[in-house]
Amino acid sequence: MTIWPAISCYSAGPIITLNGQIAASDYVDILGNQVRPVVQMFLPNNHAIFQGDTPPMHTARSVHSWFEKHEDALQHLFWPAQSPHLNIIEPLWSVLESWVRSRFPPPTSLKRLEDVLHENGYNIPLQTIQNLVYSKKDTSFITGKQ
Repeated sequence: MTIWPAISCYSAGPIITLNGQIAASDYVDILGNQVRPVVQMFLPNNHAIFQGDTPPMHTARSVHSWFEKHEDALQHLFWPAQSPHLNIIEPLWSVLESWVRSRFPPPTSLKRLEDVLHENGYNIPLQTIQNLVYSKKDTSFITGKQ
C-alpha cells in the first residue's frame, strides 16, 4: 500500500491510498482525477507547484506531457527523492506516525490503517502544517513571497 497525503500551507487534504504497482498511465489518471481537483480546491485562483520526486512513473514521457498540458494550473517541480530542503511531506510522515501510534486501540490491519487515515485526513492541524512549511530555510518558493 502506498499512502499519499495532500497538503498545502493553507489546508490538509485527503490522504490517498494506492494498492499494487503504479504505472505511468495510473499516475497520469491520479494526477487528473485526484491531484488536480485537490489543487483546485486548495488554490482555486493561484498557480500551484506540484513537487514530485524521481521514480520512473514520475519521469515518464506521458507524465511530462500531462504536466505540459496543464501547466497553466499546475507547475511541476522535480525534486530529488527524500530531499529535506523543501519537501514538507518527509517530516509530515513522523507527525502521521505519532498520530496513528497514539490511537487506542491501534489499527491492527492495513485495511484499518487505511480507514483511520481516510477518516482523519483533513484533521492534521493547520498549525502543524504551517510549522513544517515555514521551518524550511527558503519559503519564498512555497509562499510566493520574496
